Amino acid sequence: MKKVISASLIVIALAAQAAPAFAKDPCETVLCMAGMLQGEGIVSGCDGPVADFFDIVKFKRGKFKPSATKDARSQFVSSCPTNNGWADKITDKYGTVRM
Repeated sequence: MKKVISASLIVIALAAQAAPAFAKDPCETVLCMAGMLQGEGIVSGCDGPVADFFDIVKFKRGKFKPSATKDARSQFVSSCPTNNGWADKITDKYGTVRM
């Protein structure tokens, strides 16, 4: 039985390594959310990048922490080297919004 479990774990580990992992792109998020700030709403193809931003949510003892969430979201969008000031505008408006 142990050999079967070990073999299964090896297969799972190899499959996990072979599966592509897509990193969240902060620059794509900045671009999409800059459009939202300009009143364009969520444009086609921006659902994922916008969700990446709103998926960043911080809790403490089970309670939503708006300031920690805003800080984490700010760090994410600010990691785009070409954000041209949009990171601050985005987090000022949407940093504490819970979706």
